[in-house]
Amino acid sequence: MGKKSVAECRLRNLRERMREENIDAWLVLSSDYHESEYVGDFFKCREYLSGFTGSAGTMVVLQKEAGLWTDGRYFLQAEEQLEGSGITLFRKGEENEISLEEFLIKKMPKGACLGVDGRTISVSGYRKLKKKLDQKNIQIRLDCDLVGDIWADRPSISHNAAWELEICHTGKTRAEKLAMLRKKLDEEAADSSVISSLDDIAWTLNIRGSDVAYTPVVLGFLYIEKTHAIWFVHQEAVNESLAQRLGADGVIIRDYNETEHFLAKESQGNNVYLDPDKTNMMIYQEVQKRKKACQGKIVEGKNVTLLPKAIKNRTEIENMQEAHRKDAVACIKFIYWLKTAVGKMHAEKQGNNKDDGREYQHAKLLTELSVAEKLEEYRKEQKHYLGPSFRTIAGYAHHGAIIHYVATGDSNLSLKSEDFILIDSGGHYLEGTTDITRTIALGPLTQEQKHHYTLVLKGNINLAAAKFRYGSAGISLDSFARKALWEEGLDYNHGTGHGVGYLLSVHEPPNSFRNAVGDHGYECMRMEPGMITSNEPGIYLPGKYGIRLENLIVCKELEKNTYGRFLGFETLTLVPFERDAIVAEELEAWERKWLNLYHARIFQEVGKYLNSEEYAWLREITKEI
Repeated sequence: MGKKSVAECRLRNLRERMREENIDAWLVLSSDYHESEYVGDFFKCREYLSGFTGSAGTMVVLQKEAGLWTDGRYFLQAEEQLEGSGITLFRKGEENEISLEEFLIKKMPKGACLGVDGRTISVSGYRKLKKKLDQKNIQIRLDCDLVGDIWADRPSISHNAAWELEICHTGKTRAEKLAMLRKKLDEEAADSSVISSLDDIAWTLNIRGSDVAYTPVVLGFLYIEKTHAIWFVHQEAVNESLAQRLGADGVIIRDYNETEHFLAKESQGNNVYLDPDKTNMMIYQEVQKRKKACQGKIVEGKNVTLLPKAIKNRTEIENMQEAHRKDAVACIKFIYWLKTAVGKMHAEKQGNNKDDGREYQHAKLLTELSVAEKLEEYRKEQKHYLGPSFRTIAGYAHHGAIIHYVATGDSNLSLKSEDFILIDSGGHYLEGTTDITRTIALGPLTQEQKHHYTLVLKGNINLAAAKFRYGSAGISLDSFARKALWEEGLDYNHGTGHGVGYLLSVHEPPNSFRNAVGDHGYECMRMEPGMITSNEPGIYLPGKYGIRLENLIVCKELEKNTYGRFLGFETLTLVPFERDAIVAEELEAWERKWLNLYHARIFQEVGKYLNSEEYAWLREITKEI
């Protein structure tokens, strides 16, 4: 069955259920019950209906038409994957593009009904939508899951084993964290809190798992009171030994499916603290029932875990430095292997290669997918490596211009000894999480390619070297990375940076670099020492190539004087930039100095872990320019 037939069949079945329930439009979000960015297979309703596999997107289905909204990272990918599906792509942020809310107002009659699974929409998301739809008295129904009704072979919900992260990695015990959070709740005049977001729960309990691809978390809800906490989790995921250790810290285990009943009937404490951005509407409504019965109230604000989790302690930072050293070894070995293999390919093409050994025979089969697999092999050689932190993006030539490109069997390009390949990847280690992008030259480059590469490099250096007064937010620092591009009328359609968790989500709020205010306003929150953020400017020329250069940087104190505190960044990533793509004359003298010091540091810290050929190659490419 072709793409069009599959989509038509599934949309037809959904529309039939909509008619049965008297629902005029059905809203499909990308989230699970915990407002996660990446979700388990059970929750991929939007992907099931549309075929679009990007991590961000919202879909609306009416009886006669359907639309899908996504952001600039996924425009090209969505265009390809929705082709022939009958679903219209709407590009969020584009000038004159109709928003989802505007679409619903325009298409739905007065008094109509919009349906959405109430477990997948946040309180703040619901309120924003309701405020718009009230203009036409459109009702929102939250009590059904119509996609689940038609999804006959829906995967089961995950309940994999949970495991505990030791104090040598966390720097703080579970008991210390719970005590700190209770103190914060007291400051908010709250008696208890419901935490729904999985990474916040994992951080609080020093627990990790594998219920979500690329994010080592466990499905559950956490209820914190003054004397104890209750973790609602699939009980088969917690062995007896772990349950006993949790119990010793006052953490009681109850079944995941008991959450709503407990919150509505059994929860104690008058005032419950909730994050409307991270709490789904079904949870909120159950808490609301209880508060009405006991004359309590709901106190709203950002999760009390938000800043403590984002501001890494000394142990976490030292471990993250070690994780990046390990990751650098894997990445540098990989880049050397790739360039060597492509070089042999080029020599064979020229008829000059007499080496028909096994390594070269493999080189002839280089593709986007095969090089991603090879990089994973090198990471697996590193001690304490646990798995990728997201699906590797390996975009060769024009595929590099697709910001979050994912190679498939159909799209998988073979590599040639020319052009760029953009590789964005990362790993989870016991020592932390990494995220790195390098754009690698596989052969001779044009002057345009070199110029664009150098502009992006200038942006990366300028942000990495920024010095700023305490109180500055990501939105005020973002332009450091865009300045060189803006001066030539160029830009990129994504944020410059996102927070990164400690063996948690590779995209961790609140710290970020963006040049516009998003839904949550995280980019307006000030940078704090200890926050780890990505630094990833880029440029994308559809149909030609893409360039992105990403390092992780940790915010640190620089000095304090009569004008205040001044902060800056230390770069954690230790992988050289593409020497053959840099136009040295286009760099300022101080930029060249920064680059030379960075490359010298890489050679000093990583070179000793390489074999003799890799060592010699690294020494050559990290020489001063």
